[in-house]
Amino acid sequence: MTILSTLNDKQREAASITDSHVRIIAGAGSGKTRVLMARIVYLIQECGVYPNRIMAITFTNKATNEMKERLTASLGKEALAVRISTIHSLCVRILREDARSIGYPTSFTILDTDDQKQLLRPIYKEMDLDSKEFNLSHVLGMISGYKSEKLSPKQAMDYAMTDQQETIVKIYSQYEKKRLEIKAMDFDDLLIEALRLLETDPKVKEKWQNRLDYIHVDEFQDVDPIQYAIVRHLVGPHAFLCVVGDPDQTIYTWRGASVDIILHFDRDFQPCKSVILNQNYRSTKPILDASNALIQNNRDRIKKDLFTEIPGNDKIILHIATEDSDEPVYIARKIHERHQQGIAYKDMAVLYRSNYSSRAFERVFKSVRIPYKIYGGIRFYERQEIKDALAYLKLCTFPEPEDPKQLSFDLAILRIINQPRRGIGQKTIEKLRDQAQSLGVNLLTVLKDPQDLSSGLKKKCQDFYALIYDLQQHRDTLSLEDFLEYVIEKSGYRQMLEENHETERLDNLKELKSDIAQSLKEDPAMTLESYLQEVSLFTSKASDEALDCVSFMTVHASKGLEFDTVFIVNFNEGIFPSSRSLNEGGNKALEEERRLCYVAMTRAKTHLTISWNTGFSYMLDTFKTKSRFMMEIPAEECFMEGQKNHEKKEERQIQSIGIPSRKKKVEFKVKDRVEHKVFGPGIVLKIEREVATIAFKHPYGIKQLNATHPSLKKSKS
Repeated sequence: MTILSTLNDKQREAASITDSHVRIIAGAGSGKTRVLMARIVYLIQECGVYPNRIMAITFTNKATNEMKERLTASLGKEALAVRISTIHSLCVRILREDARSIGYPTSFTILDTDDQKQLLRPIYKEMDLDSKEFNLSHVLGMISGYKSEKLSPKQAMDYAMTDQQETIVKIYSQYEKKRLEIKAMDFDDLLIEALRLLETDPKVKEKWQNRLDYIHVDEFQDVDPIQYAIVRHLVGPHAFLCVVGDPDQTIYTWRGASVDIILHFDRDFQPCKSVILNQNYRSTKPILDASNALIQNNRDRIKKDLFTEIPGNDKIILHIATEDSDEPVYIARKIHERHQQGIAYKDMAVLYRSNYSSRAFERVFKSVRIPYKIYGGIRFYERQEIKDALAYLKLCTFPEPEDPKQLSFDLAILRIINQPRRGIGQKTIEKLRDQAQSLGVNLLTVLKDPQDLSSGLKKKCQDFYALIYDLQQHRDTLSLEDFLEYVIEKSGYRQMLEENHETERLDNLKELKSDIAQSLKEDPAMTLESYLQEVSLFTSKASDEALDCVSFMTVHASKGLEFDTVFIVNFNEGIFPSSRSLNEGGNKALEEERRLCYVAMTRAKTHLTISWNTGFSYMLDTFKTKSRFMMEIPAEECFMEGQKNHEKKEERQIQSIGIPSRKKKVEFKVKDRVEHKVFGPGIVLKIEREVATIAFKHPYGIKQLNATHPSLKKSKS
């Protein structure tokens, strides 16, 4: 039996083309890795091609190792000679041989992330910068972005729009200077310099072309222009290039990938034969038919109709929740049911468009003891901006009986005294701590009137004290969710994130506001102290490290994975598709959002649930509606669960898993005149459950507030 006899007709065709370039359009779950490996085995065993004349390029170490293992199983020791590597490893090999041609020693140093940070630290010291304000990882991300766009420090400065961005470009300039001094390369440089070598030294280019007869590139829909240029230079006049990918799964344009590369491949490489692998071996017919119907709404694609021979009895479940708190309860109940039916937790996944969506699900899963892990991310309450915001709130609490001196404030102060940057350096902080210890008081007390400091430093300390005092004075005049808004605004934290374009961190803070609002609905008598205590207890529990646990992840992180059961959550307009992406990218962004949805749906093997809710969103500043993509999923493939008139049923479900739900009657109606302790007089424009939309006088404008909070009263006039 030959290797080709194990393939279906289309797979066999793709694996056996040897006289032209090949573009394999491999639909989700169509066995692309199997075909790629079969093709290499066929070239060696049936066509007599020497293994070392064949190259396969991947983009992750995991994919590389999988390919090597599969080839070894088929070829034995011969597999070791096939050139299989990631694009970065290939570039290292090219540079190790001939880096001298572009001014580097062949023994150049490769900088990993820790090395890069070590390179930045003396630069920060020279520039008197605070690593809390200019986060090292964020700065390295910006530097990587500049390099990917082929922007020199001088060019990057032309695009800088704020003082913070100008500072980052200056860091970039110094980083490049020191990197070149030690003749080192970071991961971006490996690609950039390998391309420069191939472009500027014809002998090196010809050497590599003469080594290769057949080149293969996996996940070709994800290549960026630099990677594509490297591949093009490696293909000699007598070599053939085979690329494998799916334009419908191009979801990384934000990091440089271009769907046009695979769409127009046949223009760049001729002669070219294209083969479409359209049999799916993963998903049931209802899941696949719905996914096909969705993606057909994209115009920028190569038409293909995936089919499957896996019939499947379960239709896609569409679930509408009346509140955002109901949705995770429903998902937790469904996962419990599936687990009772014999599906392991590790075979189930909760997918969301953005990381902030994990918050509500983490809370519920913790409370009902369903093990979970955040795949490729950080748990919500462990994220930096959440810890910072909670530290600010901690400084506005009343002293605990067992801590009359409020010494517990010290940790919170140390966390946020320079978040955002206030120019209070480490030496000054040490002096303040020594003073506090000698006087037997906390740091906040010392900050009010610090001793033995220059007048400039003393004022900075007193300004910070004045900020905390101001926050403390406003604590009881605002509802807790509005107080959080005030803290983020007054402290300058929001401005810091906006100037650094930290949109994801801003979204997380909006989600924290949602968390406070939801906690107030569950317990209207909740105080700031009890909320912080609840969060503390929640985060102090041991994390679930069991191997058998549900995966929480973004759709981006799920690509390449598959699960028996998948839940796509927060399927609301403005969230999925993302309103920010649509605002910035127009129709192209909409098509990418639809590709994301297609990727999410095709992760499911036998069971797919899509859920959304109609609760109020602080993220969108409005009540939520279902995603526009719902209209593109055929009704005949779906079963609808949960309607608005099921509110009482959902209420019972919440109580059944131990989460209290108490509602307080709203005393206002539309057009009522009201009085707020901080915002003054206003008129009620809209009431939705416990959220009142109120128009206040300048400068406050229209705000959404908790209509049951004591800071809001009906006007007597």
